[in-house]
Amino acid sequence: MAHIVPAMLIRRLRSMDLADPDTADPDTADPDTADPDTADPDTADPDTADPDPADPDQADPDPADPDQADPDLSDSSGSGLSDSDPEPEPTPPGDGRRNPTPMDVVLTRTMLTRSKGLPQELVDAILDFAEYWVHSTNVINYIAEGRDPRRVVGTTETENQFLIRSYPLGLTGIGGDKNLAEELAYDTSEARPLPLSREHEPRFFATLVDYPTPRLLRPARKVVFSIKSKDQGWSSLETYGSYGGSYTWFEAGLERFDEDQDCDSKCTYDVRHYSPSSAAPPLAVCGLRPVHPSTRRDSPDQDYKYVHPLLPQDRLVIQRNKVAERKWRYRVVTWSYLDDIKPDSEAGKAIEAEGRGAATGDGSFVNGLRLGDVITIWGKARFPGWVNNIKSVRIDVYWAL
Repeated sequence: MAHIVPAMLIRRLRSMDLADPDTADPDTADPDTADPDTADPDTADPDTADPDPADPDQADPDPADPDQADPDLSDSSGSGLSDSDPEPEPTPPGDGRRNPTPMDVVLTRTMLTRSKGLPQELVDAILDFAEYWVHSTNVINYIAEGRDPRRVVGTTETENQFLIRSYPLGLTGIGGDKNLAEELAYDTSEARPLPLSREHEPRFFATLVDYPTPRLLRPARKVVFSIKSKDQGWSSLETYGSYGGSYTWFEAGLERFDEDQDCDSKCTYDVRHYSPSSAAPPLAVCGLRPVHPSTRRDSPDQDYKYVHPLLPQDRLVIQRNKVAERKWRYRVVTWSYLDDIKPDSEAGKAIEAEGRGAATGDGSFVNGLRLGDVITIWGKARFPGWVNNIKSVRIDVYWAL
């Protein structure tokens, strides 16, 4: 009978407060079909997929003649993009089941240990197997905000763009009486490229909130990236319609808060309450220090700057755009602590063929996350003519208590 009780509990947890069945689950959604507004480009007429036939004699990664006009990339509005699906992208729910709060998880664990007499280790295993985890969400949808899609343009100052960051691992928000401007400043303000002096102790983050925080130093269970994007929509390369030779992509980054950062109320890097007595927030953006991408300075009298390699970093590539694809494509990519795919294996080659980094399937990124770590998304483009067009990006981070 001992094995029957956990099995029944797992089934019960998995069936708790099911969400609307019409709502997509990003963990199970087919990345090629998850966007209801976008037709499957793999079934599109190949004669219309690429307006510029490939030139076999051209070996330059330049996608095409930049002077060549493309009807999909221009419209009468002057925004530079015509939208084939003007409706705002619905944000995914993060999980097909109820999203438990920290107190929900604690109460469930207490009921299982006390009423059922189960060992703590078995209860933790049950909660992990049922994926009964706390999670945070950070999202920016440019269209829903009435803005044009974000453009990351190769061979310009905008070829590496910070897009969004998660809340610190273990926290469901940045706490306090925050107005919208402060929330957006945290989500979308690029951190200064400074070296990390000293990390906070894990207990520091527990003191900032009035709800339970993880007991583990490395509590992360999965990270779900949801991105709606496309490239410039035309190319002279023979790889159009595939991920091969794509020079527009997204990479994950990592930031940590510096304990030695002294941020007072006069600091203007964050958007503060408009009050003379405004206090410095405990989790100010100016206290963040990048781990990925790295930073450097060429001499002691110069400022630090970000180091962005020319080519995609395989262990950090979330997703590439398909080459010369005109349709917007909505993709959901999940990195799990249980992932165990070697980059040079057949499975590694398979995820690379789907546009992901082959080295992102080994679980090392998620398993290496510490309490308080902040995950970021960067948009990338390289070489003349390549443009990464972005409608929305979202990060869902899940952790065990």
